[in-house]
Amino acid sequence: MKHRTTLMRTAAAILLAGGGLLAGTPAHAAATACSGSACDGKDPSVYCQGDARTVQSLRLGQALLELRYSPSCRAAWARISNAGYDTRDQFTPYATVHRNSDGREYSCSVPNGDTDCYTRMVNDANVTSYAKGMWDSGARIYEDRTGSY
Repeated sequence: MKHRTTLMRTAAAILLAGGGLLAGTPAHAAATACSGSACDGKDPSVYCQGDARTVQSLRLGQALLELRYSPSCRAAWARISNAGYDTRDQFTPYATVHRNSDGREYSCSVPNGDTDCYTRMVNDANVTSYAKGMWDSGARIYEDRTGSY
């Protein structure tokens, strides 16, 4: 009996020391998973980045606007990149994800000194969404939206 108790304690210590690995899956994977409506408003880099792909994109001058989608999460978000700007003479670039069924939106603005940002996610299960955004070149303002996905 003492051997079994020691073995169980040893196994528990190994699991805890190994970061909670169980059957080759990190313990945080279950805690960070979401799907559909459970993903609304959540950070895609924490929850759904693993299988994310760009499903729609377009250029706003030099900036790239993307509609990103995660099939496992069934959620979408917008990302803008290469969107540097000068706060003295340009507007702050932004990206917005818009869910068509109810108009739910999440937006991000590129932080001063940075070149990209991404929005929170919207549930995209059995509905469609699109990304919209803006980048100011200093000489011209580019504003547009992607197709829906």
